[in-house]
Amino acid sequence: MTGPEADPSEGSEEALRGSTAKVVEALGCQIVEGGKPRDHHVTVDAVTHEFGITRPMAREALQILHQKGLVNLQPRVGATVQALERWDLLDPDVIAWRLEVAPDSQMRSLTELREVIEPRAARLAALSRSAEICHDLTSLARTLLALSEEPDFARPREGAALRRRFRDVDAAFHRTLLAGSRNELFVRLSYPVVMALNHRIDRNWAGTHDEAMVTPTRAVIGADTVQRYPTRPEPVAMWLHMGLAYAIDQGLATAAEAFAEALLAEIRSGRLHDPDVRDRLRAGLDRFNISGLPSAHRAGFQDAMAALFRARRAPVVLMGVSGCGKTTVGRYLAESLRVPYEEGDDFHPPRNVESMANHTPLDDRSRSPWLAAIAGRMRVAGAEEGLVISCSALKRIYRELLRVARPDTFFVHLSLDQDTADARVARREAHYMPASLVSSQFEDLEPLDDDEAGMTVDATLPVERIVAEIQTELARHTRGR
Repeated sequence: MTGPEADPSEGSEEALRGSTAKVVEALGCQIVEGGKPRDHHVTVDAVTHEFGITRPMAREALQILHQKGLVNLQPRVGATVQALERWDLLDPDVIAWRLEVAPDSQMRSLTELREVIEPRAARLAALSRSAEICHDLTSLARTLLALSEEPDFARPREGAALRRRFRDVDAAFHRTLLAGSRNELFVRLSYPVVMALNHRIDRNWAGTHDEAMVTPTRAVIGADTVQRYPTRPEPVAMWLHMGLAYAIDQGLATAAEAFAEALLAEIRSGRLHDPDVRDRLRAGLDRFNISGLPSAHRAGFQDAMAALFRARRAPVVLMGVSGCGKTTVGRYLAESLRVPYEEGDDFHPPRNVESMANHTPLDDRSRSPWLAAIAGRMRVAGAEEGLVISCSALKRIYRELLRVARPDTFFVHLSLDQDTADARVARREAHYMPASLVSSQFEDLEPLDDDEAGMTVDATLPVERIVAEIQTELARHTRGR
């Protein structure tokens, strides 16, 4: 508009309009995180001043938040922050803000929502058995399996495009599942379901290495923790997708419901080992027609289901000389495997720590109580709980002592040359192990023999690559037991 009637602020406001969404997001996050608590009064003038925007933009931002239930906007009064129960908790922005500010509680809520609707949707989809839904679900399940097996999936940079493709296919699978229910309310809930799926792989992927990562604590069977998305999709989860899709294709309502329940239990700490979940899945498998699967997938599906019911999670011992990265790899591996991690150095008696700090190498006698303590921790690790523990385990006799406690122990030797180990230890701060003792460890080191359950991996590789190789070999070892 030109001429005397034109509002001189109109052009600048239009230029700034794109930032209204940013103001809404900023205010929304402040409310969600408690920076603007319940009953806090928010005026147009205050928003204008805080964000340096025009009054019309401030009013528009507050109106949007009013529509989302975060504030109650009244003429001549302004906006009052509302309690959580008044928020539109299924609004995409509210979900996104809660995932940003309080991801654990929001993921728990979203997962509980999925646990209510997805098994029921699976039952309804199997009863309706739409040809289009069955075609799409089975196709998407096969694609998910293929993507999950791609070698680069676990590599942070090289696998980024693969993980995005996997995320999109997984979202399509679950949207199709809800659509197959033919329940319009379930279909409307597709968006929060997809947001939960996307958050796990986009923002909570265990392959994103973080030096400040919190050490996993001892797992509690049946805990409500929603686990981080593993470095590589768990094979059992992919086969549960396959079973769910083909149970619907076969019109098996009870089996489809059981597969959906088990699939959701898999992301919870220990929930997949719940006897009730396993009993329902076993009953569903009894009705499932394996011949209905493509011939190329029948053996893999049968192996995965058989392994699930006989599953025992072997302890993993990260072994090697000081400086090989046992702690870094151990924490990262435990996070990806969703099992507890224990730092082997914490089991040394004080006299051992004092000896090493004084540059005195440990001998077999001084290592004996340390190994006994580690063996004791391994012994109490539940067969379904799993455990990753660091321990130099330099000699075969030391490893035999640990195997007495847990014969199923899997050793991972992080191998590197002495110069690299010397350099790494010399750079460490606040650690009692001096670089001068590294040579004595190489003198004691006896690499894994061919008859020992375990593997050797190059400790100079990126930690993500090391963990991916360990997970691949562990899966192969588990299948062969």
